Amino acid sequence: MPVIAKLDTSTDPQVGFRPAGELDAATALTPYRGPYNDRHAAHVLRRAGFGGTIADITAFAQLDAQRAADALLHPTTPDVAFVDYPSELSTLPSNMYGQRAKAVQLWWLDRMLRSQRQLVEKMTLFWHNHFATAVSKSPPEMMAQQNALFRAQGMGNFRTLLASVTRDPAMLVWLDNRSNTKAHPNENYAREVMELFTLGLGNYTQDDVTAAARAFTGWTLKNGQAYFNPNQHDDGVKTFLGQTGNFDADDAISIIVSQPIHQRFIAHKLLEAFVYSDPEPELIEAVASVYAMSGYDIAQTVGAILRSNVFYSPRAYRAIPKSPIEFAVGTLRYIGASQIPANLPGVLARMGQEPLNPPTVKGWDGGPTWINTSTMLARFNFVNSLIATTAPVKPPATATNAPNVQPDLLVHDAGGFNAPRIVEALTASALQDDVTGDVRTTLVDYLTGAGAQANSGMTDPMGFGPENYQEKIRGVVALTLNLPVNQLN
Repeated sequence: MPVIAKLDTSTDPQVGFRPAGELDAATALTPYRGPYNDRHAAHVLRRAGFGGTIADITAFAQLDAQRAADALLHPTTPDVAFVDYPSELSTLPSNMYGQRAKAVQLWWLDRMLRSQRQLVEKMTLFWHNHFATAVSKSPPEMMAQQNALFRAQGMGNFRTLLASVTRDPAMLVWLDNRSNTKAHPNENYAREVMELFTLGLGNYTQDDVTAAARAFTGWTLKNGQAYFNPNQHDDGVKTFLGQTGNFDADDAISIIVSQPIHQRFIAHKLLEAFVYSDPEPELIEAVASVYAMSGYDIAQTVGAILRSNVFYSPRAYRAIPKSPIEFAVGTLRYIGASQIPANLPGVLARMGQEPLNPPTVKGWDGGPTWINTSTMLARFNFVNSLIATTAPVKPPATATNAPNVQPDLLVHDAGGFNAPRIVEALTASALQDDVTGDVRTTLVDYLTGAGAQANSGMTDPMGFGPENYQEKIRGVVALTLNLPVNQLN
């Protein structure tokens, strides 16, 4: 039997965090046909988007796994009429680089919040981290152009996407391929395209890097756009990944994606994004087979994952720490926000994930590295500030147009100042009841002041009621959204 190359995951920070339990490899990718309720709907909306509004979850709970995947992969409702390009880039002068960069960040965050194409935006974020490029080096206008590229091609054919990324102005700047010429080959992009984007460390040689760099020569920038200069392209014979010929960029890309190790590499990345970290080799092989048989089609591969038994398994449920962007945008969607706070890019930077500015060429490490004392404090402060400043909504607004996190709405829907019923409604809508009885009791005690009375031995002179309900309910909403379970996808 042929020797199967193994993925080198030695630098993967999530290794060792595979959920407990055993994989049924024979049925892992079989379409899930079991019960479908709010918890299943919220699960797929968190993984394939940024979390659902109450109305989204209610609507998806009426479907099944197959129709839910179809709704995400092939949405039929018109999307919001977004502008194709941040308008500020046409008005802000070039010396206001920071403001121009922030304009692009807010432009993209707004799409994450309001788009009806949540899976498209989630895959745009996925590819941004995969092909990690940063506004710290690539100009804001190029980053906006790259973002639009991921949106347009991120659910299509990977070979086509990789060819486009190779010629993308932001990438030409970021990994210096604009300076890659016949006389002076630059190996930066050639090395990273194999190590980080397609094959993984240890699955190519230095000779392959040298040959790939020669194949990628000739691409540069002209008036801010990709331009091929044939006089700077090395058209000599090259030997690359075991094949010999007069290869150019497209030839090198075709050779790369035909490698079985590439198919496992992409399968591994998609599984870690949508199912759980450190997926079993048998599961990687199964998804790699779907990917290869589809002709490197991302939508078909992601669709197979979203419809599968393993995706809806207990092991996959809330098994991935939310990234700061997922946490922040998901919180905004849940409370019914209609716009992105102007300070959100800075807030996200404090959480550890400034959009369009990953820290290195390999992107953000993610997984458990998102969670530490500093970043958790930033998350708590974000929620507390958001809830404290949310404009009040009066009854008879409904969950359809105003999610049930407002003091007046919660009291109205609970039939009065009934702390247990308010907590029940809140934990059901925000967390799909993924809380223990002890947590629920603690939240009720916070509302009523019972916990403080028990600890002090004193009687609270002001019970939960009209005089103090606004502050109390805002506090319990913030506590609920800051619970550990809400840090998990």
